[in-house]
Amino acid sequence: MPGVDIEDGRQASWPLNSFDSEIGSSHIDAEPQAVEASKPVPTALTCSVRLRWIKASLSFSALHTALGIYLRRWKGAHVKHPARSKLYKAALAWLGCFLSILLVGGIFGWVDQQWSLPLMLASFGPTAALLYGSPKLPAAQPWNAMGGTIMSGLVGLLFRVLLGHKAWIARPLAVATSVGLLAVTASPFPPGAATALLMTTIAPQNTFPAQHCASGNCYNNAAAWCIFSTMEHSYLARLTGGCRILLANVMGQVAMVVVALLVNNLDADPAEGYPCRWL
Repeated sequence: MPGVDIEDGRQASWPLNSFDSEIGSSHIDAEPQAVEASKPVPTALTCSVRLRWIKASLSFSALHTALGIYLRRWKGAHVKHPARSKLYKAALAWLGCFLSILLVGGIFGWVDQQWSLPLMLASFGPTAALLYGSPKLPAAQPWNAMGGTIMSGLVGLLFRVLLGHKAWIARPLAVATSVGLLAVTASPFPPGAATALLMTTIAPQNTFPAQHCASGNCYNNAAAWCIFSTMEHSYLARLTGGCRILLANVMGQVAMVVVALLVNNLDADPAEGYPCRWL
């Protein structure tokens, strides 16, 4: 008797003797193999299709088309040149630049005597162009000037301390990282990249022996702060020197933002107020 009848006419699936048990067990063991066999297996046809697609994408015509698109972008988007600024706006920009650099230069003498800080830095030039020449740009707002300077300065300080003995790699790393950080934080400030570069470029001359500068590693022996091919040999000296540069940058930015608040709001047009935002 192979099985027991049940009400719907089917037979029970369980075996009643050892022979049926062997058959049943072999049937159960075969089920996973049948499932695995049902999975799609890559065939030679699909592999050849993929190879042809790769070859087509790397073909000369595809590369020629991509190169043509890339080079056409060099022609520009044909955007019209912006209109000239009004004469009184140019006069205000001139006044702001003059007063801010004069103020920073005046503070420089006293601060340099007290703390030996390199306050008159090249990064203040593009800062003045932004704050007074284009005060409506996002990069000209106080948060960008202050936050961008601090973030870029900290990045430069990090690479100054860690890689100051290899300035050739510390400088590009500092500039690239600062630009990326300012982009991620939505705080674009081009002079910030100059701050990061200065942090890995200049050092106080008194941290080096006289023969070090005489050997050609210092490009300007007469200045208190020189451009060195390598930073100070001590981690602590790199840290303290970098902090002095960062402090000088922050002090200069504060002075320039104060002048921007005073000068940029002299415009009679109420829509030309500065700043557009603080944060």
